[in-house]
Amino acid sequence: MPSGHKAFLVNNTRDVELLLMHNKTFAAEISHAVSSRKRIDIVQRAKELGVKVTNAKARVTTEV
Repeated sequence: MPSGHKAFLVNNTRDVELLLMHNKTFAAEISHAVSSRKRIDIVQRAKELGVKVTNAKARVTTEV
């Protein structure tokens, strides 16, 4: 990745908690099969823990 982080595939909020000690090395990347409701929970938990999420806006924004 251009930021120097390595991608770590995340499927739920417990996977984000694994990155707590390694947030300088790894960045969370939300899996394709995760629903929009779960994505919001994952992004919120990652923000609380200080973990970077590469595709945080995918399936979360609404069209006007």
